[in-house]
Amino acid sequence: MITSDHICVQPVHDDLLLQHDVSLRLVRFDLAHPMVGGNKWYKLQQNLMLAREQGATRLLSFGGAYSNHIYALAAAGAESGFDTCGVIRGELVTPLNATLAFARARGMQLIPVSRTDYRRRSDQDFVDELRQLYGPFYLIPEGGANEAGVRGCQAMATQLAARVPDLDNCEIALACGTGTTLAGLLSGLRLLRRSRLSSLPPSVLTPQTAVPRPFVRGIAVLKGADFLRADINSWLARLDSSTTDQDWCLETAYHGGGYARAGQDLLDFVANFQRMHDIPLEPVYTGKLLQALYKRIAAGLYAPGSRLLALHTGGLRPAADAVW
Repeated sequence: MITSDHICVQPVHDDLLLQHDVSLRLVRFDLAHPMVGGNKWYKLQQNLMLAREQGATRLLSFGGAYSNHIYALAAAGAESGFDTCGVIRGELVTPLNATLAFARARGMQLIPVSRTDYRRRSDQDFVDELRQLYGPFYLIPEGGANEAGVRGCQAMATQLAARVPDLDNCEIALACGTGTTLAGLLSGLRLLRRSRLSSLPPSVLTPQTAVPRPFVRGIAVLKGADFLRADINSWLARLDSSTTDQDWCLETAYHGGGYARAGQDLLDFVANFQRMHDIPLEPVYTGKLLQALYKRIAAGLYAPGSRLLALHTGGLRPAADAVW
């Protein structure tokens, strides 16, 4: 189960922040669970609940050979008593890397498919073929990107509100791959605002009554991610969580060449950040997030006195896989 008591808010201090009078705190969601840390657990918890309610005993999802989602699903499934199947893009190379070895050790059945078939992962006929071959299962999309995943990420807003007294005066920043976490966080913040408004005495409520809200900035980690804005807005509409341009934005210029692409400047940044602050990063998600924020700070894009709250959403690979 989630160990939310381990989540902490860690201040970051260095010369750049001091020079620009910007405060930066890192919310360590990566510490939420020993094996399913970060946003992966939030994406999975509602899916696990629905699978159990539907009487499913097997979970199936998709990922690459180094997929953090596959790693997390294998751990969460084993912990929760589910059989798991991972449909893996490409051939299984032996010996297995640490991610897939871990997944197999947790009981996950690894199903390699060609890249051509992998591109069919959202096609119903392909899913039906998998059911014929491997029996009934509860399907979790790649990365946990479904409505249950979005709803699970709503809880991240509650965790932030409990740990950050000045939340309304902060900018929240997080890395985005599918937009699932960003949509869930925005929806969760919206629910918190509704709760605050409902707790106010009717005598003070007017149509103009406003509740302060933090601004949320998503940093896309894949190239050509402008389509994510429509996906995020679609999730918000489905959850009845209307927001405005004053609530959030998506930055698409900090992808570093594309998903899982890591130039030497990014690798150096990740290594230097860990050495200076004793906080582990990885260059696919949180490394790109922090590098983007530092670039923005250095460019003077934040006014003096700005308070930044960066979410460490996990994604740390096993040590044997940590070759980028």
